[in-house]
Amino acid sequence: MSTTSDSDDDGAAAEKADFIYDLRRLISEIHASGSFAACGTIDSFVNPGICIDPIGIVRLPLSVEDAQALAQTSHKAPFGKGKETLVDESVRKTWQIDAANIRILNQDWQLCLNRILERVAEGLGIAGGPSSIRAELYKMLLYQEGAMFKPHQDTEKVSGMFGTLIICLPSEHTGGAVCLRHRSKSERFDSSGNSAFGASYLTWFVPIEPIQTGYRWVLAYNLINRSPGPPQSASALDARINQFTQALTRWQDLQDKPFYLAYPLDHEYTDRDLKLAYLKGNDFYRARHVAQSCEAHGKYYMLLGNMEMCITDPNSEEEMEKDSVLSLDHIVDPQGFNLLIASTRTISTTNLLRGESYEDREPDTQRGGNYLGNQYAEIDQFFKDSTLIIVPCHWILNFLLGSTFTLHSLALLTTRLRGFIRQAGDSNNPKRLLLQVCQSVLGRDFSNDKDRDLCLGPVAVSAAFLKNPDLFNAIANQIKGSFEEDYYSALGGLICFDGPSIHENLNAFRDGFFKGHPNRSDQLQVNNLQRWLDTLLYGCLYNSEHVYEQDASRLVQIIAEREDAPFSQHVLYQGVRIFVEHFQNNNLLINPLVVELLPQSDHQGRSKIYLETLLRNIVESAVSNFNLRQYATYTASLLPPNQTNSSSRSRGEDARTNSSRHAGPIKALYDYSSAYKQDLSAQLLQRIQATASELAIEQSNGFLISFLSELITVADTGFNEAKSCIRSLITLHIIRTVGYEPKKPTNWTRLEQISTCSHRNDNECLKMNTFLKDPEASYHALGEENYYLRSHFHNFEYFDVEEKGPWNVVGVTKTNKWWEEQHPKWQARAEKVLKAVKKLPQDRLQECLGDEYDGVMDLKMVKVMDDADIDDALQSDEEGKENPELASFVPQKRRRENSEST
Repeated sequence: MSTTSDSDDDGAAAEKADFIYDLRRLISEIHASGSFAACGTIDSFVNPGICIDPIGIVRLPLSVEDAQALAQTSHKAPFGKGKETLVDESVRKTWQIDAANIRILNQDWQLCLNRILERVAEGLGIAGGPSSIRAELYKMLLYQEGAMFKPHQDTEKVSGMFGTLIICLPSEHTGGAVCLRHRSKSERFDSSGNSAFGASYLTWFVPIEPIQTGYRWVLAYNLINRSPGPPQSASALDARINQFTQALTRWQDLQDKPFYLAYPLDHEYTDRDLKLAYLKGNDFYRARHVAQSCEAHGKYYMLLGNMEMCITDPNSEEEMEKDSVLSLDHIVDPQGFNLLIASTRTISTTNLLRGESYEDREPDTQRGGNYLGNQYAEIDQFFKDSTLIIVPCHWILNFLLGSTFTLHSLALLTTRLRGFIRQAGDSNNPKRLLLQVCQSVLGRDFSNDKDRDLCLGPVAVSAAFLKNPDLFNAIANQIKGSFEEDYYSALGGLICFDGPSIHENLNAFRDGFFKGHPNRSDQLQVNNLQRWLDTLLYGCLYNSEHVYEQDASRLVQIIAEREDAPFSQHVLYQGVRIFVEHFQNNNLLINPLVVELLPQSDHQGRSKIYLETLLRNIVESAVSNFNLRQYATYTASLLPPNQTNSSSRSRGEDARTNSSRHAGPIKALYDYSSAYKQDLSAQLLQRIQATASELAIEQSNGFLISFLSELITVADTGFNEAKSCIRSLITLHIIRTVGYEPKKPTNWTRLEQISTCSHRNDNECLKMNTFLKDPEASYHALGEENYYLRSHFHNFEYFDVEEKGPWNVVGVTKTNKWWEEQHPKWQARAEKVLKAVKKLPQDRLQECLGDEYDGVMDLKMVKVMDDADIDDALQSDEEGKENPELASFVPQKRRRENSEST
């Protein structure tokens, strides 16, 4: 049995050794892996002396005259699609001149180009440096106003080509930014800032945004590899990352898994300069590569550290072994945020991927060795190095704090990480670390419940900070007793995001806290917790600076739910009152709140009194700020899902109840306004009429008729405000729901069939629209290229077509098909609306409409008028100026007469 066990141990050790060797090799082979793009301005720019046949020498900066001459000499730039080379200005709109027609006259230009290539090699991380790159002039490109190049991928144009270099010459312009993308990474380079007199360069593989003004003038070079080995490209970077992530997966499968691994860097860094951006040479490329690989894998972190090797020499005449201790005295994430809570963290030399030899190395510092009378004191030698560290995610808590961490150290670490998140901007590293620390605490085995509860305090604060409800709920399910009191206060500050929305957050906290203990016996603790929650809520209501539509229902809930606690209810009512006063002129709150407060029958006792008092306080503001569209939107949000008038009636629901549900509490609001102040109901009717035109089309179709049926039964139709409001609403409903009657054509004009073509300069499209406007022309011959006309004119469905074979339409003849299709649809809508209007109380409707009643019931405002009706309509024009919705059929008639006369 022991032989088998020893054999297994030897196999695991060999497997681990092989893995460490391979990981060390992968890191060591990284010498310079650059970015997928490089760009910058050109210092000490040299005029290349560009000569174009037959223009001659082109002056710098580029003048408008020279730019126009270049455009006349150039030809449209093509683009590759598969094996084809195409010209399509919707994809690429650029002028180009081939290299064969370009001469560079200034001999100093090559020196300037060499300096540019040095920066390109550094930016792209070309292993052989600038000497391994040859830049071959490919063409000159000119982008004028509107010019662009849509997303594409460059192809290899000559053997050995690995990239493109673009040199932007001095030529003033705006726009024309180049968007550089490689997989999920992207950069945007805008050369317009110094374009008037400055020059710039970039290597790029993707789109150019449209030029807005001026001319963007560039030289394009192919970058060709001179060295035998391939340069480091973006794809090569991806291949290396894939190799490294595969190695990290091997780490997970090892029998004897190392808890962490460290790779010493080539240079030593101060604590202040220990961050990825400040690393030098190979250190930067290796650390960046490892960080990217760890992030891509998802289960590892890359950290940086300063470590110290202390070698103690007994300095004795007797032969005694030297002792050594390796420790980390500074640990940071790639951005340089300090993660080490203790003063030092001891690590094992067996976890170093690259062993360091200290025998022939001078120590950074040394102490001891002085003579003590009968012997020399021992000598301590200190060697300092910087290192990158790879740690599995599940081990990060133990690595940073040790296996027996204290509540104090955990609180310090989580507090520090939350601070880093606020400073980190777009970086996700501190968030990942904080989330992993929290998850590690949740998955940890504690010796007793008290220790677990204490450690869950800072974790709960972090969960609220991260706004992670799943994590917070998991904490609430684990807690057995209570956090320390300080963490409740910290949680309150975090949960209180703003205003009444805190109500849901606090309830979720309370419910989660007690979820595992529904029969909690410590009533005092329960009461204290609830009092703390109420105090927090009052503070948020008092200090809130933002309001949301959904806050209205929460305000009512806040008051109604505390019926069992008189003091708390009174305190919360005061908070709600202050909040409402602060936002009393804000429609986002007042319109929904009045809808919530009007139905009071469900509430009893103190709640009813508080809510009625709140309604009295806001009714005047609610009326003066009433907006029918916001009212309709909010009442619709209170309906059951997929609830419609028709579906309710089909289930046997009473029509009046259904109408009331869709119309909201408008009757109650009108009655309350009338009782509150004599002229308030008239003001409400004026606000309804003034904001009715803001209703969306779907609200005009569904909500408005239900609203009318409720309002007309309660409004005092003897008042002019009621008559004007009802008349305006019913007219709006008919016009928007039915629409104007399509008039049967009396000539060959077909304005309704005119199309807005995307090809604005296309002659065929313009000719087609001109033909449709012509009252005398009935037939139109089409050109050979008319495939786009089919899409814009619905495959000529309203024409009689003349064809020569399938899909070959050579001519079209106008018909009445459009009118024959649309008029029956209009009739059906008219009948449906008229049926609904007839269900309104006709006596009250007649009282409101007066002499216009018959015209409304005949839908005259949307019908095509006979000549006999025109004079009557024109006589109503002055009235129509006061009521545009009612008079809109008059300009409709005039528009038709004008169109026919043309």
